[in-house]
Amino acid sequence: CSSDLEETIPNHDSKEEEEEEEEEIPFLFVHINKTGGTSIVSMLSERCEEEYYNEEWYDDNDNHHRSFHATAHAYIEYYGKKAWDDAYTFAVVRHPLARQVSNFFFLAGKGCVLNADKCNERLVPTLNLDSMSDEDKIDAFHNWILKVYENFPPGSLEHYRFGAAGHGNEVYHTFSSTQTSWLVDSYGEMVVKDIFHLEDLSKDISKLAENIPCLKNGPLQMEHENKTPKYPNYMLFAKNEQTRKIINEVFADDFKNLG
Repeated sequence: CSSDLEETIPNHDSKEEEEEEEEEIPFLFVHINKTGGTSIVSMLSERCEEEYYNEEWYDDNDNHHRSFHATAHAYIEYYGKKAWDDAYTFAVVRHPLARQVSNFFFLAGKGCVLNADKCNERLVPTLNLDSMSDEDKIDAFHNWILKVYENFPPGSLEHYRFGAAGHGNEVYHTFSSTQTSWLVDSYGEMVVKDIFHLEDLSKDISKLAENIPCLKNGPLQMEHENKTPKYPNYMLFAKNEQTRKIINEVFADDFKNLG
């Protein structure tokens, strides 16, 4: 019985096992949601078309994955540890509160119209942001933070929803709401070579271009395509003690590991 089944079920082994001679991958980008990654993907696609690996695949359990939001763990499972180690790997991170604020208002505005299922999963309300005052927007955010914290508390199976949709990464035990969880291997060790802060990289990508020369085929500044509806400065949201405590607890690893 076992051998018969093996003949009929499609093989979804890692790319490293499928290819006798492994193709060298120049670089891999860990695109954490709401950290300016869409702009980087756009530049890589346009300027580095022959070098940029932008793929979709299924793992052994038929779970769907794609490069667009793959964690380091997901990349290693697919390409293999050697390919990962040989490639130049990088990610962009952002202040945890700024990321959550950007995330919320992107989804609550046009995001929920385009991705209603994801908004329902993550308890994001659909808002008419144009008609709301800054005070109303700040209150709506605080209400949402408390709601997702109560429904997806740290340690729960769906805690990752506090920070992101699953994007296929939820099948890995390493994945959670933190940006740190995108940057680790199956042992929980940080394995991404270069980690940039969005606040710095948005002004100048020359350091990134030193390792990815094809980026020099255009301006050394991020092209902001992923526009988010207007909202108050994220530090105004830190004035709420409850929200501040939740953010500090949930993203403690990010504050510790990412500065």
